[in-house]
Amino acid sequence: MRTRLGIFLSLWSFGFACVHVAWASGWRGGLDSQFAPISERPWFLAYDLLAGFLMYGAAVVAWMLAHGGLPKRLTRRLTLLTMVGSGLALGRGVPALVWDAAAGETGFVSLGADIWFTLAGLTGVALAVVVRREVPQAFARDQQRSSASRGAPAN
Repeated sequence: MRTRLGIFLSLWSFGFACVHVAWASGWRGGLDSQFAPISERPWFLAYDLLAGFLMYGAAVVAWMLAHGGLPKRLTRRLTLLTMVGSGLALGRGVPALVWDAAAGETGFVSLGADIWFTLAGLTGVALAVVVRREVPQAFARDQQRSSASRGAPAN
Protein backbone atom coordinates (compact mmCIF):
# COMPACT_ATOMS: atom_id res chain seq x y z
CA MET A 1 0.00 0.00 0.00
CA ARG A 2 2.84 2.39 0.86
CA THR A 3 4.37 1.91 -2.57
CA ARG A 4 1.13 2.61 -4.43
CA LEU A 5 0.27 5.68 -2.36
CA GLY A 6 3.80 7.05 -2.61
CA ILE A 7 4.07 6.54 -6.36
CA PHE A 8 0.63 8.07 -6.94
CA LEU A 9 1.47 11.11 -4.78
CA SER A 10 4.85 11.45 -6.44
CA LEU A 11 3.37 11.44 -9.94
CA TRP A 12 0.49 13.69 -8.85
CA SER A 13 2.94 16.23 -7.39
CA PHE A 14 5.29 16.01 -10.36
CA GLY A 15 2.41 16.68 -12.76
CA PHE A 16 1.29 19.68 -10.72
CA ALA A 17 4.84 21.02 -10.72
CA CYS A 18 5.15 20.65 -14.48
CA VAL A 19 1.91 22.57 -15.07
CA HIS A 20 3.07 25.45 -12.86
CA VAL A 21 6.48 25.62 -14.49
CA ALA A 22 4.78 25.61 -17.91
CA TRP A 23 2.48 28.44 -16.81
CA ALA A 24 5.50 30.36 -15.50
CA SER A 25 7.08 29.86 -18.92
CA GLY A 26 4.09 31.47 -20.63
CA TRP A 27 1.93 28.44 -21.51
CA ARG A 28 -1.76 29.36 -21.43
CA GLY A 29 -3.26 25.86 -21.23
CA GLY A 30 -6.42 25.73 -19.14
CA LEU A 31 -6.41 29.46 -18.47
CA ASP A 32 -9.26 31.75 -19.42
CA SER A 33 -8.42 34.20 -22.20
CA GLN A 34 -9.25 37.09 -19.84
CA PHE A 35 -6.04 36.42 -17.86
CA ALA A 36 -3.15 38.70 -18.80
CA PRO A 37 0.11 37.08 -19.92
CA ILE A 38 2.34 35.85 -17.08
CA SER A 39 4.83 38.65 -17.83
CA GLU A 40 2.15 41.12 -16.68
CA ARG A 41 1.35 39.17 -13.50
CA PRO A 42 4.60 39.01 -11.46
CA TRP A 43 2.91 37.64 -8.34
CA PHE A 44 1.52 34.72 -10.32
CA LEU A 45 4.91 34.14 -11.89
CA ALA A 46 6.46 33.95 -8.43
CA TYR A 47 3.63 31.69 -7.22
CA ASP A 48 3.98 29.35 -10.20
CA LEU A 49 7.73 29.05 -9.74
CA LEU A 50 7.45 28.50 -5.98
CA ALA A 51 4.62 25.99 -6.37
CA GLY A 52 6.57 24.13 -9.03
CA PHE A 53 9.70 23.98 -6.88
CA LEU A 54 7.77 22.79 -3.80
CA MET A 55 5.87 20.16 -5.75
CA TYR A 56 9.04 18.77 -7.31
CA GLY A 57 10.31 18.42 -3.74
CA ALA A 58 7.06 16.77 -2.67
CA ALA A 59 7.38 14.32 -5.56
CA VAL A 60 10.86 13.33 -4.41
CA VAL A 61 9.74 12.91 -0.78
CA ALA A 62 6.76 10.76 -1.78
CA TRP A 63 8.96 8.65 -4.07
CA MET A 64 11.48 8.10 -1.25
CA LEU A 65 8.76 7.09 1.21
CA ALA A 66 7.18 4.81 -1.38
CA HIS A 67 10.36 2.83 -1.86
CA GLY A 68 11.42 2.67 1.78
CA GLY A 69 14.79 1.39 2.96
CA LEU A 70 15.60 4.79 4.46
CA PRO A 71 17.35 5.43 7.77
CA LYS A 72 14.87 5.71 10.65
CA ARG A 73 15.62 9.36 11.33
CA LEU A 74 15.09 10.29 7.67
CA THR A 75 11.86 8.27 7.56
CA ARG A 76 10.56 10.19 10.58
CA ARG A 77 11.49 13.55 9.08
CA LEU A 78 10.04 12.80 5.66
CA THR A 79 6.84 11.51 7.23
CA LEU A 80 6.53 14.67 9.31
CA LEU A 81 7.21 16.78 6.22
CA THR A 82 4.52 14.83 4.36
CA MET A 83 2.00 15.46 7.15
CA VAL A 84 2.78 19.18 7.21
CA GLY A 85 2.50 19.46 3.44
CA SER A 86 -0.69 17.43 3.45
CA GLY A 87 -2.19 19.64 6.13
CA LEU A 88 -1.36 22.73 4.09
CA ALA A 89 -2.82 21.16 0.94
CA LEU A 90 -6.02 20.21 2.77
CA GLY A 91 -6.20 23.67 4.34
CA ARG A 92 -6.09 25.15 0.84
CA GLY A 93 -8.25 22.59 -0.96
CA VAL A 94 -11.15 21.72 1.34
CA PRO A 95 -12.40 25.25 2.09
CA ALA A 96 -12.06 26.16 -1.58
CA LEU A 97 -14.06 23.08 -2.61
CA VAL A 98 -16.79 24.03 -0.15
CA TRP A 99 -16.76 27.55 -1.62
CA ASP A 100 -16.90 26.11 -5.16
CA ALA A 101 -19.89 23.95 -4.25
CA ALA A 102 -21.71 26.85 -2.59
CA ALA A 103 -21.01 29.21 -5.49
CA GLY A 104 -21.63 26.66 -8.23
CA GLU A 105 -18.08 27.12 -9.55
CA THR A 106 -17.29 24.88 -12.50
CA GLY A 107 -14.20 26.58 -13.93
CA PHE A 108 -11.60 24.06 -15.07
CA VAL A 109 -8.57 25.67 -13.44
CA SER A 110 -10.10 26.80 -10.14
CA LEU A 111 -12.15 23.66 -9.50
CA GLY A 112 -9.35 21.46 -10.79
CA ALA A 113 -6.80 23.07 -8.47
CA ASP A 114 -9.12 22.71 -5.48
CA ILE A 115 -9.63 19.04 -6.24
CA TRP A 116 -5.89 18.62 -6.78
CA PHE A 117 -5.04 20.11 -3.38
CA THR A 118 -7.67 18.04 -1.60
CA LEU A 119 -6.66 14.76 -3.22
CA ALA A 120 -2.96 15.48 -2.67
CA GLY A 121 -3.62 16.24 1.01
CA LEU A 122 -5.69 13.11 1.56
CA THR A 123 -3.16 10.92 -0.22
CA GLY A 124 -0.30 12.45 1.76
CA VAL A 125 -2.04 11.81 5.08
CA ALA A 126 -2.76 8.22 4.01
CA LEU A 127 0.88 7.73 2.98
CA ALA A 128 2.18 9.09 6.28
CA VAL A 129 -0.18 6.86 8.28
CA VAL A 130 0.77 3.77 6.29
CA VAL A 131 4.51 4.49 6.61
CA ARG A 132 4.10 4.98 10.33
CA ARG A 133 2.32 1.62 10.61
CA GLU A 134 4.70 -0.26 8.32
CA VAL A 135 7.90 1.14 9.87
CA PRO A 136 6.98 1.44 13.56
CA GLN A 137 10.59 1.13 14.77
CA ALA A 138 11.37 4.44 13.05
CA PHE A 139 8.86 6.11 15.37
CA ALA A 140 9.67 4.18 18.57
CA ARG A 141 11.73 7.02 20.03
CA ASP A 142 8.85 9.45 19.44
CA GLN A 143 6.49 7.08 21.27
CA GLN A 144 8.94 6.74 24.15
CA ARG A 145 9.24 10.53 24.47
CA SER A 146 5.47 10.88 24.35
CA SER A 147 5.01 8.26 27.07
CA ALA A 148 7.72 9.82 29.24
CA SER A 149 6.18 13.26 28.99
CA ARG A 150 2.85 11.85 30.24
CA GLY A 151 4.60 10.07 33.11
CA ALA A 152 3.97 6.60 31.71
CA PRO A 153 6.76 4.04 31.69
CA ALA A 154 8.49 3.72 28.30
CA ASN A 155 8.42 0.32 26.60
